[in-house]
Amino acid sequence: MNLLKELSDAPLPCARADAAMIDRLRLLDAAGLIRVLIPSPHIGCDRCLRQAPATVLDITPHGWEALRTNVVEEDTPLPPPCRGRPRSGSAALDLAQLAAWFSSFRHRPGRADTDD
Repeated sequence: MNLLKELSDAPLPCARADAAMIDRLRLLDAAGLIRVLIPSPHIGCDRCLRQAPATVLDITPHGWEALRTNVVEEDTPLPPPCRGRPRSGSAALDLAQLAAWFSSFRHRPGRADTDD
């Protein structure tokens, strides 16, 4: 709620670049309290994960109501959990895990890649 109050005082649209802030904006967006554009993270040429700033477009009517009443109510229940492979919390984490996996793979010359 503190972030939502902060956004209500800021001129919109506004950009936020801090990774922790972007995660908080994702939560507000998922709750239907704001509309935000969050670019997909990418791996830079230095193999570091990069995240462009998120742009908060506006506060939704549901967000203004939450600010007025200081209560956030869910309009729709959460979907049931997926069965099978567990999903990570963010695409950035998936990309970071993939990047780490690929960077740890080294082809060893002289070894045959055959199964006996």
